[in-house]
Amino acid sequence: MAGTRNTAVAVVLAALALTATACNNNDDKSAAPAAPTTAAATSATPSAAAPATGAKPQKVSPAVFLEQVTQKTSAAKSAKVDELIKVGETTMKGKGAVSWADGLEADLTMDLSGSPMAKVMEPVTGGPNVRYLYTKDAMFMRMGGKIVQDGGPQWVRYSKADLAKASGGSTDQLQSADPVQGVRTLIASGKVTEVGQETVNGKDATHYTGVLSAADVAKATSQGMTQAQVERLKKNLDAAGVTSDQIDVWVDADQLVVKRREQAETKAGTMDITVNYSDYGTPVTASAPTDFIDLADIQKAGATS
Repeated sequence: MAGTRNTAVAVVLAALALTATACNNNDDKSAAPAAPTTAAATSATPSAAAPATGAKPQKVSPAVFLEQVTQKTSAAKSAKVDELIKVGETTMKGKGAVSWADGLEADLTMDLSGSPMAKVMEPVTGGPNVRYLYTKDAMFMRMGGKIVQDGGPQWVRYSKADLAKASGGSTDQLQSADPVQGVRTLIASGKVTEVGQETVNGKDATHYTGVLSAADVAKATSQGMTQAQVERLKKNLDAAGVTSDQIDVWVDADQLVVKRREQAETKAGTMDITVNYSDYGTPVTASAPTDFIDLADIQKAGATS
């Protein structure tokens, strides 16, 4: 098993770096920022509240409307996701389901065939498609190929510390797939603009956009975020080398996010993440597996082999 373990060390570490670079940001799953109570933009968007009898529907700012969207999306608790992640020369596609009912949890399968690491990972994963489970405390990567055939563990567990080390301080690798956090980050920019009506996956949706800069983060407490949340957001942006982050969301008639896109320049290259959402309320099972090995144990085995 010595040769196999050495391969596992190199490949798993590469996979960890790949995943963490593509999806890092907010490190606190349970303390999502509160939505703002004041408008942060002047353009009008349809009111989500029913008007009083005989009254005309009132227009509200995009920021106020998106506050209502966070509430509706939060209440939905889960959704199916279909995401495309590009960072520098790396491209990954993911499908699965995400829950934000009590912290972020997910069951996702990533297609890494567009990544330079795909071939290197095959001896450990058994192919380009890799299953990931995100629980409240850790991330698990499904093993395959010769590792499992030789009687090795079926999963590798990455602790929060492992994820933070790979991503420069962030421990929430799932933030890119969270529609609620995406809208709240857009609101935090303080410059939300309504682009207009578009069709997304066959649904009518309203497109909103904004750019979050370092200066905006410093003022985010006025947009409903606490000082601690602002500091965490700034730390994560600084760790990724991001000075400007463009965020776009598309919202359907039910005030649910149907698409989110985030674009920024990072230390690893241009980042472009697009996530489509459907089937809100779908069940999500992401229980921690029992047959796993910790990343730290793999590193120790590789050092002594």
